[in-house]
Parts: sequence; structure tokens; C-alpha cells
Amino acid sequence: MKYFIVILFTLCLLPKSYSQQKSYPFYQLYQLDSIGQSPSISRHFGSLYFNFLQLIEKKLANADSTTKRFIRHFEIVFAQFYIDACSAYSRNEQIPLPAWRAYFSDSTLQFFQYYLLGANAHLNGGLAEAIAGSYTQAEWMNLKKKYILFNKCLNQTFKKVYSETTTNSKRAKLLSVITFGFAKPAGQYYLYKWRKRQMRLTEYFYEKSDNYKKLLDKINGKKEKIDRLVFAQF
Repeated sequence: MKYFIVILFTLCLLPKSYSQQKSYPFYQLYQLDSIGQSPSISRHFGSLYFNFLQLIEKKLANADSTTKRFIRHFEIVFAQFYIDACSAYSRNEQIPLPAWRAYFSDSTLQFFQYYLLGANAHLNGGLAEAIAGSYTQAEWMNLKKKYILFNKCLNQTFKKVYSETTTNSKRAKLLSVITFGFAKPAGQYYLYKWRKRQMRLTEYFYEKSDNYKKLLDKINGKKEKIDRLVFAQF
């Protein structure tokens, strides 16, 4: 009886989301859900990322088993970059992936700044590395066309970020007004452009092209510039 009581007491202490763990298609989704509910600055992008992957899962509902397996494998690899960064931050250790260091360098920012820093790190940081670490070149060429579903989900997520940023930032709202709302479709275009550029970088990597290092340096420079703008302009 006493062991039953101990087990019951332990279960009562576990976070509510733990009981839902088995319903997640992969463990990293559970981790992102937990991060999104934590008090850490990790929660801002963690929650955004979790909701984005929920949109992906809805798109995969009617996909064949092979597509689901390959897409989820990529998401596992990609999500782990952020999860590892969150874990390092919680232990006061250096963030292993340089792309995520700007996000965790300041704990006093507005939530929408973390959204923007996270999106920049996610799309201009480890995307090509995640693709190359998930597939062979032949697999990637076969799957490439299916990645349009990411663009659709990314646009939905961008609308949320844009709305919350313009609501909470006077400068962002002013930018939207003086551009007659053009800033919104422009933002969506740049997100699409960033993803296309990372896919090109991935293919340079597979081909062992000299263009890989040149494009990687260019992307890193642009990412750093965007990070500085996020810190300074909001």
C-alpha cells in the first residue's frame, strides 16, 4: 500500500502536460511544449515553435506514412538545436550552436523580440545543417517539393508574430502605417526567400561546391545584422 501511495503522490507532482506525452508524434514536441510553459526566456520561441509544429502535424494528417516519417525525422533534428540551446542556457553553459547565442544573450527583451531573434536563428542559422543532417542528397531531392507545406504553416505563424509585434511595438506599428501595410507581405516574402536560400546552401553542401562557404558567410553576416536591428529598434 505504501508504494501505491508514493507512486500516486509522485504522479500528482508531475506537470499536467506529462500525461499527454504519449500523444505526441515525437518526444521533441513534448519538450517544446514544456519549454513553452516554463518561466525562462526560452518559453517565448518555445511556445511559438511548438504551435508551428502543431500546424505541420495538421498538414501531415492525410499524408502517406513515408512522408510523415521523413518530415518528422527532419523536425526532430531541427528542434533538437533549439532544445539543446535551452538546456545549455538553463545550466549557465555556452550555447552550443552559435546561431542561438544572440537569443539568450539578454534576458530583458520584449516577447516579440525573442520571436524575431528566434525566427532569425531558426531560418538563417541551422536550417541547412538540419536538412543535410536528416537526409541523403537523393532523399532530399525527392522530398524537396513536399516542403511547400512549411511555407504555408510559416505564413500562418508569421501573421501571429506580425500582429503581436505591431500591437506591442510603437515602431513596428509606425512602420506598418507608413508602408500602408506593405511591411506584412514584404515580411512573408523575406521568410520565403530565407528558406529558399538555405535550401540552395544545402545543395551546395551536398555538391561540395566552393559556393557553400561563400553563401554561408553571406548568410551569417545578414543574420548578425538582423539580430542587431532587433536589439536596437524595438
